[in-house]
Amino acid sequence: MKYETTNILSIFFKAQNFELKDNNLIKYYKIINQAEKNIINNNLDSANQKYKQAFVIFREPHANDLSNSMKVALKVNDLETAYTNYQALKCLGKIFDSDFVTNNFKNIEKHKIATCKNTIDLQYKKTLDSLFTIDQYYRKLSNGNYQAYKKELTKGDSITSTNLLKLIQEKGFPNEYNIGLEMNSTAYFHDFYFIIWHQLASNLYSPQRVNFSNELIKALNAGKIRPDIAGKLLDLNNNTRDYSYFRIYQFGNGDGTMDCCYISKNLMPENRDDKVKHNVENVNEKRKKIGLSTTEEEVRKSIFLLNNKDYTFSENVLDGWIFKDPKDVEKFKIDMIKVNDTSY
Repeated sequence: MKYETTNILSIFFKAQNFELKDNNLIKYYKIINQAEKNIINNNLDSANQKYKQAFVIFREPHANDLSNSMKVALKVNDLETAYTNYQALKCLGKIFDSDFVTNNFKNIEKHKIATCKNTIDLQYKKTLDSLFTIDQYYRKLSNGNYQAYKKELTKGDSITSTNLLKLIQEKGFPNEYNIGLEMNSTAYFHDFYFIIWHQLASNLYSPQRVNFSNELIKALNAGKIRPDIAGKLLDLNNNTRDYSYFRIYQFGNGDGTMDCCYISKNLMPENRDDKVKHNVENVNEKRKKIGLSTTEEEVRKSIFLLNNKDYTFSENVLDGWIFKDPKDVEKFKIDMIKVNDTSY
């Protein structure tokens, strides 16, 4: 593929009202959110039924939903459902441990083998991988000193972003059903997402050339991208915090260890002033419009995932911070509470 560096003006999208409008997907994500809530409350039988209900509504469920459903089904001994989801994940290119089947499906002959209904476009995947290689080259070479490679990053990001936009407009927004899964991502996060990520509006080293917001919303309404990832990329592309308010933080210590986990005191409703209340309500309203649960519910899921690695709910769980001066860490913690000290 010949890479082009066409100039594309970045459009200012902040005032735009992004929304999921597909009724089936609205129903799907509502049920998925209920299933995830059931998981963290250890109502696995209910979660299993919710996933079944959701997968009837949307025939191309996201890989993380298939994975969560499979693990729930295994725990409640619904082996037929578990095997169906296992096969679906195999069709998307997920690699399982060699003993996964023998450990989980003792009587394999009882389970019907289904043919894959999706087709992996290897050429599309190869082209996306080549763009990701360009995206990463100088970032890896810089060892974090992006200022030293500002010119190279600007040129590389221009090439990757403009060509990714062109590909999406020509071939449609890619997802696991036509390019497969990334082998190194446990969160089912595609490598090409980083190209969109690096078009963040606040980028100090490589100016934004393409705002992908319109393509992200189209993909969201086509079921090609998860709401949590779409929200994150929309925030980055527009320099907003519309889809996430409460974050969980960990802090690096001088000895290389991490002090985890902290969250804003404002998580507790009694600690919120009028401004915080307004901001939380605004975030929750926008989250609802793209199929997400409330930011408070997101926190509950994130806290659950800290000690439950079996599941994948959200792309982002922890933010890490490293301060040279320990006193600065303590100042940062003043307005925070330890996760273990909350009722969440």
